[in-house]
Amino acid sequence: MTYWIVPSNQNLFRIGEAIHAQGGLVDWRQSNNYAVGDIVFIYISKPDHCIRYKMEVVKANIDEDEYLGQEAFWTDKDTYYSGIGKYRYVRFKLLEEYTDDSLSLQRMHEHGLKGNIQGVLHCPDSLLDFLLNKDEESIDVYGVDYPEDSDTLYEGALMTVKVNRYERNPKARKECVAKKGYNCYVCGINFEEKYGEIGKGFIHVHHLTPISSIGKEYKLDVDNDLVPVCPNCHYMLHRSDPPYSIEELKEILQSK
Repeated sequence: MTYWIVPSNQNLFRIGEAIHAQGGLVDWRQSNNYAVGDIVFIYISKPDHCIRYKMEVVKANIDEDEYLGQEAFWTDKDTYYSGIGKYRYVRFKLLEEYTDDSLSLQRMHEHGLKGNIQGVLHCPDSLLDFLLNKDEESIDVYGVDYPEDSDTLYEGALMTVKVNRYERNPKARKECVAKKGYNCYVCGINFEEKYGEIGKGFIHVHHLTPISSIGKEYKLDVDNDLVPVCPNCHYMLHRSDPPYSIEELKEILQSK
């Protein structure tokens, strides 16, 4: 899988309108070696200077007969007509739309991007980590995972957590608690029951497979990889390397 950043100029092509009008799909001139399954971040230049769309390549080497058409979304008709018959196309499918400025050019510069985005580029690893996990920076600190591969000791709940991220996706956390609830799998505490409204939605999510032992492209299986745990139990799980299992920590707790 390759991750790309693709700039789009609103003065030439209104890609947002095309995406919404075509059921989340858009065809793009295939000037690079895209492959099905690649992920594309669409960067809107002036006036936004932000990534607005995360898309997946679902079809490549599309010829004119299969092309979606899209003339209606071209602001610059001359450029549109000049390309007829000259290109094959690649089809992108919308995965996520970013309506805020969290993926602005300035923030990307802060996370490893060099220079401006003037053409299609492969996403640098340091920047990719930010693009894939930027939502976690805005998650309440109580919902963040402790790193599986760090020697750092944590004292209290309010801290800055810097981890080696792989596919640490906040959507996976949401899916985990949606399926498994907010009770700690070790001690059973439910913070809403214990503290009322202020405890609602408060829980950590623990990776049963240590992050340090899996590859960068590892795809999380929420059913088998993630469990909700309270902060105390989460910390105790990581008092061993590799971490204790849920069953082992339960036995330790129950023996006291």
